[in-house]
Amino acid sequence: MKKFILFLLALPVFYSFAQTGKSDPRPFIEVTGTALKEVVPDQIFISITLSDKVVNNEKYTIESQEQKLKRSLQKINLDLGNLVLTNATSEITRNKSKETGFKVTKEYTLQVKNSDEVSKVFKELYAINIKESYITRTEHSQIDSLRKVVRVAAIQAAKDKAEYLLASIGEKIDKPLEVREQAEQPYYSSNVANIVQRTFSDEDDEDNKSQIAFQKLSIRFSYYIKYSIK
Repeated sequence: MKKFILFLLALPVFYSFAQTGKSDPRPFIEVTGTALKEVVPDQIFISITLSDKVVNNEKYTIESQEQKLKRSLQKINLDLGNLVLTNATSEITRNKSKETGFKVTKEYTLQVKNSDEVSKVFKELYAINIKESYITRTEHSQIDSLRKVVRVAAIQAAKDKAEYLLASIGEKIDKPLEVREQAEQPYYSSNVANIVQRTFSDEDDEDNKSQIAFQKLSIRFSYYIKYSIK
């Protein structure tokens, strides 16, 4: 079950009865409500770089790597539509002052859904000698909807706090006089450096080949609300 972690940050109750100048004579209460939601990312992006190279004293071309890569992804039931060519470069290679040819590099981005798929992908990449790959970032497909939910929860937390604080002195809240979203980071992608990834070597047993974990994505909002008091 999804849960919210609500931080209720109490601020003092303020009563203002000033009758001079432009001060509002109505008594008021100021509160801040905070909501935090953590979710497991369901969009993981893997960068895969291909270039001509030599493996076991044989030339391993980009074309051959591309074919093997696509066959391997199909073998583990991944949609090739999630494999996108994001960059292609070529540069002249030199031996001292002489040109010896061109070096072509292609960079693909593969999107997968969870750590199990990530584990399978890296296992296949290792098997076909494509080791120039890494996880670039993680996201969540429903982030916009989740942000709305957390915002509402933060405002509700502020309202609940104002109500129970005033109830303790026999008062009730009236209309909000001011609502302000606090300046803080509302959402951040998980730190890729905190992703734990094992190398899929021949010595690893099957139980240890899928030890990949992701830091959860945190969505946090805080709202300051100033209520008048009935």
